[in-house]
Amino acid sequence: MKQFILLILMVLVGSTGSLFNPFWGLMLYYTLSVLRPQDLWDWAMPEPWPWSRMAAGAVIVGVLLNLSDIWHKARLGVIPVLLICFGLALTLSTITAHNPTMSQYWLFEYAKVLLLAFITYFVIHHFWHIRVLSAMIVVCLGYIAWEVNYNYLFDGRIDIFHHGFGDLDNNGAGLMLAMGLPFAYAFAVSASRLWMRAISAGLGLIILHAVLMTYSRGAMLASLVALLWVLWHHRPRYQAAAIALMLVIAVTLLAGPEIRDRFMSTAQFSRDYSAQSRMSSWGAALEIVKEHPLTGVGIRNSNTYTHNYGADHVGRTIHSQYLQIAADSGIPAAMIYVAMLMTALFLMMRSRSNVQRHIEEAPALSDPASDAQLYQMDKIILACQASLILFMFGGAFLSLEVFETPWLIIAIAGAMPRTIRHDLESRIAPLKLADEDAPPSPASPDNDTKRNRAKRNRAKRPSILRWTPSLNASATTQSFSLPLGEGK
Repeated sequence: MKQFILLILMVLVGSTGSLFNPFWGLMLYYTLSVLRPQDLWDWAMPEPWPWSRMAAGAVIVGVLLNLSDIWHKARLGVIPVLLICFGLALTLSTITAHNPTMSQYWLFEYAKVLLLAFITYFVIHHFWHIRVLSAMIVVCLGYIAWEVNYNYLFDGRIDIFHHGFGDLDNNGAGLMLAMGLPFAYAFAVSASRLWMRAISAGLGLIILHAVLMTYSRGAMLASLVALLWVLWHHRPRYQAAAIALMLVIAVTLLAGPEIRDRFMSTAQFSRDYSAQSRMSSWGAALEIVKEHPLTGVGIRNSNTYTHNYGADHVGRTIHSQYLQIAADSGIPAAMIYVAMLMTALFLMMRSRSNVQRHIEEAPALSDPASDAQLYQMDKIILACQASLILFMFGGAFLSLEVFETPWLIIAIAGAMPRTIRHDLESRIAPLKLADEDAPPSPASPDNDTKRNRAKRNRAKRPSILRWTPSLNASATTQSFSLPLGEGK
């Protein structure tokens, strides 16, 4: 009953906040979508309520009430255009579906996810929005992992392996939990308080153990790829080596012999029934794509036909995000989907590059708190990258088209250049005013040569926000230049 009352309070507070700022409605929606209280606390619910749909309704009402402000700040980008194109491709696939009733159900699920991602792109205006959403992801997934560990340690049950979580099987649940690992890393190394770092690190270990208990080799491999990505980009290197050593020790202690044997069996895919069934379903998907390349057979209609094309049993899911979309909705839809993922990665890489360039090239900020915030910004962007890469890798072995977390990260990636620009502008404005009041100082020819060379090198790379030192014969002056483009 306590959980039910908590959900009522969350919906009331989030819906009220959404009337003034739609971001809080989005926060409520994604919290409920990740937490899935109807599955997590089903025993405490008097009846199943559509919690996430209630939150989605609050978001839409909030957007309508604040439409003028959103419209004033709106900047169209690549991600919302791709979201619209993907939705149109899915609609066309539904119109031509072999089983329209089934496709219409899944189209409605897609529509909810795509619409909320579209709104998220336009509602996010500040980097603290991204920071709060990132914290929500790690807290919600950490709590689910806590429940999984509690059931195992105190009741001796591994429910997530036998029953999965909600409508996800053990593989989908493992991938869902694994997406929280990069965010746990980000806050563990960049949080402003020591206790926050300790809690984030603890949540990371809890999530890691829960992922291992799913016995999902795809989730384990995807986690490994994401953690390697994070450690490769972590600086300084000795810290990355120390983190890697601690992770190796943790996995050695947490993974029992059954889990280790399960993971090592990945190399024996030629004799593994699960791996062979996936390959047969992939072959069936390719045959369906050959016969229906433009619009597919309809959203989730391909499961009905996979057995006819060589899958091991009737109703076999294709177990590949990309092949599933191609067979269901055609090659154009799959290409748009992949383009969204790659565009999101590119935007995050560019945003992180600009943050790092600002840290290295801009004058040192006098406020240590601001330096710490820039460091955290860099780590949160890295976590978003790693989490999306984790999903992209795991998606090669699973079909999770309407799983909200990756769509949230895609929307965040689309809004990230704009939010980074806004945040960095607010940081350099006081420096610019202080520089204008500072007395001129002479510049030596050696400094002129070095600085002009650095200026030419930076000019070769497009930047959302570039700190550009400019020199004349008598004095050194600093100016901040913004390239024309989005946000002007």
